[in-house]
Order: sequence, then structure tokens, then C-alpha cells
Amino acid sequence: MNKLERCGSWLRAHEDIFIDLVRIYLGCGLFVKAFHLMGNRDYLMQAIGDTGGVWFGAAAIAQYVITAHLVGGAMLALGLVTRLAALMQLPVLLGAVFAVYLPRMANMEPRQNLEYAALVCFLLVLFSVFGAGRFSVDSMIARKWRELRGEEEDMRAAGEMP
Repeated sequence: MNKLERCGSWLRAHEDIFIDLVRIYLGCGLFVKAFHLMGNRDYLMQAIGDTGGVWFGAAAIAQYVITAHLVGGAMLALGLVTRLAALMQLPVLLGAVFAVYLPRMANMEPRQNLEYAALVCFLLVLFSVFGAGRFSVDSMIARKWRELRGEEEDMRAAGEMP
């Protein structure tokens, strides 16, 4: 077996690591984006205002966007309540794709933003459906829960618990 085959078999055996790395990278990226938006709030307010269909305060939407990226990004990076963290990001990214970037697609500059926002949206859908991965707080909690449940069932079987 040559080096390339060994590398390929190792990658196939550890593919869950790559899922975790993508989740961590995505979470960190969203977390950093929140700080960028906090520093450039006027850019965010203009992007929200340009949609034209804002039926309640642009400031409230901007606050949700920043909070969702900040809290949700940190939760995604850690793998803590991952499905909820991904779901709370989806309205932001769907709004970015369909209300902000897609209507301005004729202009080339926002096209890159559209592609990036669509990719992030796609990844968020995947994490909201499939969860965090092996190297996450969610997975650690689930393992501990299974261990505790197993000990409880063993104690019941031994007659130590009613």
C-alpha cells in the first residue's frame, strides 16, 4: 500500500473530523462577522434599508443579525446546541441571499457576496439537519447521558434501584 492509498484510507476512516472542522470554521467565521458588523453598523443598516420591504425597524433587524452571528457563531464553533444555533442563523442568511444580494445580481460586486451567503446558508441547513459531529459539546453531553442511563439500567437490573 503506497502513501497515497494510506492517506486516502485514513481520510475515509476519519471523515467526521472534517465535518467538525467545517462546523468550527463556520462558527468562527460567523462570530468574527458579528464583530465586523458591529464596527460597520452603517453598512448593515444601509443593506437592510436597501431591501425596501422592511415592515419593522431596521435597527431591530440589525440587532438580531449581530446577536445571531455572535451567539450562534460561538455555539456552532463549540458544537453547543448546534441545531438551534444553525437554525437561528438561517433567517439572517436567507434574508441576505433573497432580499439583499439576489435582487442586485446584475452588478458583479455583490455576486461574490451572494455566492458566499448561499454557501453559508447551505452549510447551516446541513448542520441544522445532521447536528454537530463527534468533537462537539453536544456529542460529549450525549455520551455522558448514555453512560448515566446505562449505569441506571445496570443498577435496576441488579435490584439496587426501584
